[in-house]
Amino acid sequence: MNILFTAVGNFLTVEAQACLTEWRASYHAVEQMPMERVAAYLRLDRASTLALVDAIVCMADSDTVISEGYRPPALDFPLQKALALAGDVRGLPGACTMRDGRKWNSIPFVIFCGRWDSGTVLARRQSDALVYPFPGPLEALMTIQTVFDDYQDKVLADYESLGILVRVSEGRVQIGPALRLRKERAESAYYYAAGDRRRHTGLVTVKRDSEGLRRDVEMFQYLLERKSSESEMHRFFEEHPAILMQARMGIPISHAPRFANPKDNTPDFAFSPILGPWDAKAIELMELKGPAEATLRKGPHPGFTAKVMKAVDQIRDYARYLPNPDNLDAVLRALGYLPDYSKLAVLIGREPKSEEERAVWAQRQSELNVKVVTYDEILATQEAQLKKRPSPYRLRYGTPDYPLE
Repeated sequence: MNILFTAVGNFLTVEAQACLTEWRASYHAVEQMPMERVAAYLRLDRASTLALVDAIVCMADSDTVISEGYRPPALDFPLQKALALAGDVRGLPGACTMRDGRKWNSIPFVIFCGRWDSGTVLARRQSDALVYPFPGPLEALMTIQTVFDDYQDKVLADYESLGILVRVSEGRVQIGPALRLRKERAESAYYYAAGDRRRHTGLVTVKRDSEGLRRDVEMFQYLLERKSSESEMHRFFEEHPAILMQARMGIPISHAPRFANPKDNTPDFAFSPILGPWDAKAIELMELKGPAEATLRKGPHPGFTAKVMKAVDQIRDYARYLPNPDNLDAVLRALGYLPDYSKLAVLIGREPKSEEERAVWAQRQSELNVKVVTYDEILATQEAQLKKRPSPYRLRYGTPDYPLE
């Protein structure tokens, strides 16, 4: 999941920091935003249209504080503040969407609080948010996952009602493109097609359970063992975008931007922050090479192979093309903003096997401003989730209890 995490007060409480550590360790992308900025970000900041968020989570577990400006001083309850923000989110116009066309005003809003500060307020505004006592980081994550599963089932049902192909197979839910709906400006309770920036032309996995994850891992291993080509790996990542998203903690955008100068040059993937460029206008560019490529050379001065260094030079060139005035339109079309700086990565080859090779790798990596990533590192982020407890959710959509229409 991608989580927008906010709090009444600050994020330095033990509970909030424990949540950040546990959730990120479980390969969920979690970005913090001060509570006072959330409403303006959603309503006014163009960055929110470039975001990809699955739930807003607010910690309201700080002690009751004394509000200034009252005579006499009045108690101000954290839960009331959190519910007020949830009400602001629910009141957003339907045209306020994320990059995949999902409406911000329908996204799950989960509040965790240390105590039930105001039963009256909770009863009056419970439809704006789901409020729970804070049970601990791992249990809280399970709660958020359950809430998100229910929400995503409703989104998928909306897709189907609008005519988007929804396919359930082998533990995965995949959807087809919605290009026609964008022209028609189709709309439902959870989705507004005019805000959908996705460009995929084939089926894309948007949900998977433990079985789907296991099959993804098996397919990934198979592709590596058969020494698949760069283009085969690219197609695999396009069909299953969560794999790169979880590994790089950003939104993968395939073949973007496509530069005008030099014409048609394009990195394999660009990774945008899950909240869009609200805090810093950064982008990560990644160049893919095949998993069978050799990465280290031996000799008196061991280091990265010529193939690795050529890919490093290639991704550095792409970073130089970004600020070129000839490319500004292409960058804006592809990313939605002009990055102020870029992080660079090359995905190539397999993990070094010996201790000596790992030492050479670490030394040469420290001398580069480009991160060299192996396919084994990406695979490890998926394999680790098979061992996590609790395991990923089970699919309900497309089952007898939640059938496809």
